[in-house]
Amino acid sequence: MNENRLKNLLRSIVDNDFEPLESPTPREFALHFYKFLGSTDAELRDELIFSVMANWIYRGVYTQEDIYKIAETLVQDEYILNGIGRENDDSVFVRSATALQFWAIVVTQKKKNFIPFNTIGTIFEKTIHLLQEEIDYRTYVPDKGWANSISHTANILLELVQLPEMKKPWILMILNSICDKVLQPDFRFPGDEIDHLAAPVAEILLREILLEEEILPCFEKLKIQPHFHGQEPENFFRFINVRNFLRAVYFYLLDVPDKRRQRDIVLLALQELKPR
Repeated sequence: MNENRLKNLLRSIVDNDFEPLESPTPREFALHFYKFLGSTDAELRDELIFSVMANWIYRGVYTQEDIYKIAETLVQDEYILNGIGRENDDSVFVRSATALQFWAIVVTQKKKNFIPFNTIGTIFEKTIHLLQEEIDYRTYVPDKGWANSISHTANILLELVQLPEMKKPWILMILNSICDKVLQPDFRFPGDEIDHLAAPVAEILLREILLEEEILPCFEKLKIQPHFHGQEPENFFRFINVRNFLRAVYFYLLDVPDKRRQRDIVLLALQELKPR
């Protein structure tokens, strides 16, 4: 099936409130979804494949066995880590689109708890790898649509940290990996990545799984040199990223009034960024 044929079929499905066709069946469609998952056609990739596939996952059109098979396919490096380490390369759309489907799968796992523990562990490992190694920070790409790999990866982590089966060392690895990512670029994040990266960190603090002495070293990393006149641009941009990140975590926590100690940890880190 070519892209135009697939687009026409998926448009008819969307227009009919995502009701599956008799032919091709949802299972048969999955094979075409894999083939065109990272298409540079934004309508096909985001409005059609993602929308239909995620909707069928949420609504149970795909059975639990189907979703398990989808997860087992997408954790392969040819999808979630396709072209990792490349910059300004179309492979980012494969990684980003795969991350979106992982997000939909983990959201469904929170409600139905049907994915084997080993598969959740693999999703976690590949998501951490993607976060650590992603260097394509583009948001909107002209003529090709949204990339947003960092934001989509952070969204998976936000859902993962809320799963009861997530082990404490995994939670700690997520916390440290996000803090490292905030420090990585020597330019200002171009979109809303900071807000997405802040959310799983705030949820980790809210869940109180980690001891304070386990959390504090991560925030110690973020105590970078405050802005000063004549500072190198890359260090200034890192300062801006760290400050905005801590602010985003703090404001996320404000929605839960009884978590004052968690807010104080973040506030102290913010105060360290003030010029002396």
